Amino acid sequence: MTGRTKKGRWVGTRRSLRLPLTSMIDVTFLLLLYFLLTTTFRQAEGQIPGDLPKTDGRRIARPILIHLRAVGPGGAGVLYEMSGIDDSIRSPKGLYAKLTARRQQWGSTEVPVVITGRSDVRWQYVVEAFNQAVRAGFAKVGIDPGTPGAPG
Repeated sequence: MTGRTKKGRWVGTRRSLRLPLTSMIDVTFLLLLYFLLTTTFRQAEGQIPGDLPKTDGRRIARPILIHLRAVGPGGAGVLYEMSGIDDSIRSPKGLYAKLTARRQQWGSTEVPVVITGRSDVRWQYVVEAFNQAVRAGFAKVGIDPGTPGAPG
């Protein structure tokens, strides 16, 4: 006799339970095919498109560095040291002449001029160097933020 007893157990022959796997496998392969066909692959990260600046065949100028060094008792005087020049410049007129020659050499007013000085240099000399660079016709003149008394 086969059937259930009062406690819910099967008695007699055992039935085997089988799930219909064919339709589940079909659906799985259809989903796999769908995702493969609809996926768009991204470009590799870390590549930024860009172009280098055009130079017109001219050399690209490096910034002109003007370093101020205090001289005399209590820093009453100053020496101007300009990059590319071996000797020191003693006067604002001399600095103006050297800067004008450099501007004419490069043929551009867009060459940056950076002025630096140590803590013993008076602020009036830094301003004087700035004024001479502007007077010489340079458009990009700045003061190194590490210079004592420099704004910002």
